[in-house]
Amino acid sequence: MQFMDRVLADISGAMVCILSAIGVRLGLFRELAESGPVTSGELATRTGLDERYVREWLHGLASAGYLEVDRAAHRFSLSPGLAMITAYDGSPVNLAAGYQLIPPLAEMVGPVADAFRTGDGVRQERYSTALYDAMEQMSASWLETSLVQQWIPAIGGLAERLEEGGRVADIGCGHGRALILCAQAFPDSEFVGYDSFRPNIETARERAEAAGVADRVRFVQADATSGLAGYHDLVTAFNVLHDAADPVGLLRAIRGAVAPDGVLLLVESKAADQPVDNAGPVSAVLYATSVLYCLPTSRADGGPGLGTLGLPPERIRDYCGTAGFRSVRPLPNFNPFTALYEIRP
Repeated sequence: MQFMDRVLADISGAMVCILSAIGVRLGLFRELAESGPVTSGELATRTGLDERYVREWLHGLASAGYLEVDRAAHRFSLSPGLAMITAYDGSPVNLAAGYQLIPPLAEMVGPVADAFRTGDGVRQERYSTALYDAMEQMSASWLETSLVQQWIPAIGGLAERLEEGGRVADIGCGHGRALILCAQAFPDSEFVGYDSFRPNIETARERAEAAGVADRVRFVQADATSGLAGYHDLVTAFNVLHDAADPVGLLRAIRGAVAPDGVLLLVESKAADQPVDNAGPVSAVLYATSVLYCLPTSRADGGPGLGTLGLPPERIRDYCGTAGFRSVRPLPNFNPFTALYEIRP
């Protein structure tokens, strides 16, 4: 019976996540946060949605304890704490994109199950754009609240160097959010992003144009293992190394591209040195992401399939030392999913 309770709770949680993904996509959480207690009819009118669907959604999330209910007035409300997590894009604790990861990952259960049988991989092109949008949104909260405000200033002299005009490269740049933020903060520096996935590069270029920084930010479709050129004051690699086809080879290429007094800023999943010590909700989310995306896409590129939690501190130090870096220093980081490192030649 204890296991039955646990399994029912997990199935319930999965269903709540799907309901929440609908709420994020349709702006229901945001409207609840901004409007205060509302009836289903009022919420439907404000969002332009069908009242019957909205009513069922409200009752579903109320049953899960997500929403507070005034029974007499038939009004539903979202607590301020949950609003910080689900409704506000600028919140440093926003996890709404986590809900958005689930539907596109669930779509890949069939191809991934086939990969279990064959040992093959699943190429990035088979995943939907909705997944890549959700991944970007997952990283947006910590990039927008930490990259320029905390991470770069934590590295002695780096902010001043970029203010004077430095060179920055981002490996696995995705849609370019990190470089665009840096370009806006350091207008005298030059930036280049590398990504081997063409749709990411196309989107990144569009967003740089829209942000007015395309004159200082370039995006290159290339494997950074062989495509990096010139010395850089800063190279960044945010949650990309564990997916690389050749992690040590990529680190060697980065080592050759970092100026003698430059730095690699590395973000990887927060992992224990022993896999069995990765436990709890965060680890479960990361392992599921690994099974459904990181492992199969790495295998498809001929990579080792390290997985989302495959680069704990001990292995990062080992790989960096093999690649020729002399210093690996953990930096303070309060994100429960990620670890941050300052790595020097």
